[in-house]
Amino acid sequence: QHREPVPRFGGVALFWGFAGALLLVWLLPFEQRGLGFQFLSENRFAGLCLGGLLAWGIGFADDIFQLRARWKLAGQIGIALLAISFGFEIQNVQIPFLQTVNLGFWAWPLTVLWIVGIMNAFNLIDGLDGLASGLCIVVLTCLATICWWQGQLSLLLLIMILGGVTLGFWSFNRPPASIFMGDSGSLFLGFTLAILSIWVMGTPAGQSMLPLLVLAIPILDT
Repeated sequence: QHREPVPRFGGVALFWGFAGALLLVWLLPFEQRGLGFQFLSENRFAGLCLGGLLAWGIGFADDIFQLRARWKLAGQIGIALLAISFGFEIQNVQIPFLQTVNLGFWAWPLTVLWIVGIMNAFNLIDGLDGLASGLCIVVLTCLATICWWQGQLSLLLLIMILGGVTLGFWSFNRPPASIFMGDSGSLFLGFTLAILSIWVMGTPAGQSMLPLLVLAIPILDT
């Protein structure tokens, strides 16, 4: 129990800090961006930014107006379908000790279930000071390690930017928290983690069950 009122609009800092960092990189002259910023020209990057904005917007509206669950769920499904249209689709999964399974018809439903599920998982687990943001840092560290193993420098830098923003927020959110992320922050982080895990699944190591294991704590908690 908090004896003093604590602001719960940390999601504003999380999203716009992330967007501001990306904007600064985008404004750099092309020859100064250096190795690793190829993600700026990818179609998936546009989907990540647009979907992240919509996820943050739904959470922000819920923080202010207390949206009904059905409308939040409908918005989350719409965001998941938008992400699929930008190329974020789980097509293959390599099951341990078995061969790679092509999901076929089930690719779209399972992708929607994954994105919506992770968004709600981080929304539900955001109940203790520093818990959701701390878990996000752990997940991003694991995803960054996979990208480093595979030499995916562009994706690695994108993950590091989000990790830096989350670490900055966590320093104010750890016990005793002086600010909470609210639904705007938890839905934004949940969406970006779901999308980045799908993006990592496109790498040879990512097609295994590693992204699922990395996100096991919020999934099992839900």
